[in-house]
Amino acid sequence: MNLEEIIYKYALINAVKHKGKAMDKAVIGAVMSNEPQLRKKAQKVLEKTKNIVEKVNKLTPKEQEEELKKLGIKLEEKKEARKKRGLPPLPNIQQKVILRFAPNPSGPLHIGHARAAILNYEYAKKYNGSLILRMEDTDPRRVDPEAYKMIQEDLEWLGIKWDKLIIQSDRIPIYHEYAKKLLEE
Repeated sequence: MNLEEIIYKYALINAVKHKGKAMDKAVIGAVMSNEPQLRKKAQKVLEKTKNIVEKVNKLTPKEQEEELKKLGIKLEEKKEARKKRGLPPLPNIQQKVILRFAPNPSGPLHIGHARAAILNYEYAKKYNGSLILRMEDTDPRRVDPEAYKMIQEDLEWLGIKWDKLIIQSDRIPIYHEYAKKLLEE
């Protein structure tokens, strides 16, 4: 095949894939990637592509397909890939799933918080588990007292329901008891 025939082939392929309209840049890219020996002749490819693409685009989609058949090229029909929707399964689930969302109450939730909260909530629903909202507030320098309520309101706005609310600072005596037991052992 000479240079014009090669460009013509890729212009036809591009046009058939895109409802009868080939694009210069796409054709040049296809030629360069599929015919590496022509990279040395890039300037000639650029010069000739525009006219060939115009010629191909003047053909009807049916004529373009017929031209491809004459060249012995059959395009595989593009099958619509079904996108799997939903969450991937969690590995090794043996019993009820308990998940937690543990923000620091330093202000309203941001998009990263929302993503984590939604994922945990959706997995809890998927596995008939439970979601714990655990406020990690043991660093008093970072705590905004209004954030406790803001976080809960933000989660409600997202449609997230938690099964249990735990305020970490309320549990410090429990943590102290466990620390004592560990030190005694």
